Amino acid sequence: MAALATQAISEGGAITTAAATGGGDTIERGSGVAGWGIPVFLYATIGSTATTITLDGTAYGPYTTQTALMRVPSGMRGTRANITYSQVTNVAVGAVGVGVAGYATFGT
Repeated sequence: MAALATQAISEGGAITTAAATGGGDTIERGSGVAGWGIPVFLYATIGSTATTITLDGTAYGPYTTQTALMRVPSGMRGTRANITYSQVTNVAVGAVGVGVAGYATFGT
């Protein structure tokens, strides 16, 4: 099980992915800054084998030869959601944070 590191993206920014882990992965939950919600998304590219991705108990897919973007449910800062995959062959994932560059997250 790997803990995906959240990447802060900017306009035109690239997303780095890694191979999905057979035992599943974890991803940081979205949190808030000064009353604003900071969403986190699971970015997944799936090859030619049908794949269902389960994020925090909700199943998505099956996907085949697609790229998917799933919003991670919000929660307390520092908590993580679980991700499992029906299979991991040719599945790559990344964690993407969307927000205002330069702001640190805090609170709930």
